[in-house]
Amino acid sequence: MRLNLSSFLQWKVNIFLYRKMGWKFALIYIMVLGNLYFFFNRKEKRKIQEAVKTVFANQKDQSEIRTIIKRVFRGIFWHYYEKFFNVYSPVERLKEFFKGHINPKGIGAIEQGIAGGKGVLLVTGHFGGIEYIPTYLASLNYPVTILAKFSSDRLRKISNELADRLAFKIIDANNCPNIVKAIINNLKENRIVITQCDEIDGWKPLLHNEISFLGKRINLDKTINTISRRAEASVVFGLMLRDNNRRYKFVAHSWNEILKAAENLANKPVGEVVLKLLEQYIYQYPEVWYQWKKVPEIKKADGQAAPVDELGPPAWVEPAFGRIL
Repeated sequence: MRLNLSSFLQWKVNIFLYRKMGWKFALIYIMVLGNLYFFFNRKEKRKIQEAVKTVFANQKDQSEIRTIIKRVFRGIFWHYYEKFFNVYSPVERLKEFFKGHINPKGIGAIEQGIAGGKGVLLVTGHFGGIEYIPTYLASLNYPVTILAKFSSDRLRKISNELADRLAFKIIDANNCPNIVKAIINNLKENRIVITQCDEIDGWKPLLHNEISFLGKRINLDKTINTISRRAEASVVFGLMLRDNNRRYKFVAHSWNEILKAAENLANKPVGEVVLKLLEQYIYQYPEVWYQWKKVPEIKKADGQAAPVDELGPPAWVEPAFGRIL
């Protein structure tokens, strides 16, 4: 099996050194390892660079694009730092960190959803401090369930131990025979189920429903539509925005809030609305989305490469959601 960045950073010796040297120096070490990885995996590095260039070709000049690319790689390394800090830190340290470093701007949307009594489908993306969302909400005693894929058995074991200590549940996508049913059952218990709308590898496309995503024409994934229709849960879109000095803002938007800000999406499927909202955040904060290497591989339902949307980004990207950011 080809070594990828995640596996490389999770070598036993590296995990030992992260914990031994302390998390401040662990971040520096992860960035050194990450740069070393991409030095030897230049094809993967070029794929990320070309994806960013393609998406911003008609919006940014070359200097701006180079800056974005540099920050994108830094954001990828930050993601792995957050992942390891999240699963290997003692629970009390995590709680202390959350209190001092996260601004809970979006808690109101969560509270409103829980009050509905039918669960909250919290849709997010591979964006910012996503690793902190379940542990943060669980530390505040919300009933949380996450849908997760694990890149190693060690990470699965440690994550399950963390879930036990913080009393949240994990639906293991690699070992669950019916993921949609498991999600719906958790929602019926009035839990907050966290899922991602940009799990590109796992999309189940609708053949006759095309949308534009990052300048490409693609078929909409049907999973979130299916879940929201069957469960009748409150839909909330949420992200953990990363700022400087390890500070974060938990931003969450209720369904009513989203539609009030973007009335032209009122009759669109849930899956399309949340993906378009994520798209806007990606355009605004490209450095904290870490799925760039998958953009060139986005395909249509027939397996063909997704054609470029000649119209470019939709007009409402700037500034339709500005009122609720």
